[in-house]
Amino acid sequence: MPSNYVESLTLVPHISKAQFDDVATDFLKENWPEALEKPIAVPIMKIAKEKLGLTVLTDCRLSEDLSILGMTCFTSGKVDIYDKEEDEFREMIVRRGTVFIDPDTYWERTLGCFTNTVSHECVHWYKHRYYHFAQSADKPGMAIACRCPTKQKDESTQAQWNDEDWMEWQATGIAPRILMPKQTFPGMVEAIKQETVSVEGLHNLSAKAIIKRVADYFSVSQQSAAIRIEELGISL
Repeated sequence: MPSNYVESLTLVPHISKAQFDDVATDFLKENWPEALEKPIAVPIMKIAKEKLGLTVLTDCRLSEDLSILGMTCFTSGKVDIYDKEEDEFREMIVRRGTVFIDPDTYWERTLGCFTNTVSHECVHWYKHRYYHFAQSADKPGMAIACRCPTKQKDESTQAQWNDEDWMEWQATGIAPRILMPKQTFPGMVEAIKQETVSVEGLHNLSAKAIIKRVADYFSVSQQSAAIRIEELGISL
């Protein structure tokens, strides 16, 4: 069992915010080390399917209002999905290792949101499956799954968080670090900063244009790219 798991009955991993980059690095070392050597758009869907052995479904809605972006099933059994045409939830039989990404994550959000959600679910499988395996004894017939909400918990309320809140916080923090590794991300931002465009002469790209190009390059949202730039102290 991974060394950073808490010695407790719940098996919730103890991962601080300061360790998020370390976990992302370990994930990539195990699953796609090339991303630590040169800046690339991390093929997170390929990693999910071929490296982690997950089945990723993108044609099932998880809620009426896109309040749930993704869901990972840690055991086989039944789960509830939303039937938009019938406007009701129905049961679906799934196998262990099935991941759902709500299709509206792409169609009503962005490709970057979709990519980040896949990465988020990969983190759950990579770091949280032991916790969920332990929950299966109490729910025979039902798949043990975590549903990942659109709205994130306020960090100021951490004293009231339960196990699931902590794991959501971890997956939310680690997912973009997998897609934008600290080892290669700054160099690509710097390269893009040095690019010039010709509009009545040469001039440097604006901060907004840099962020857009960075987001496009790494297949992430502009908001996520901007946050990562700030986290790493990169000056635009």
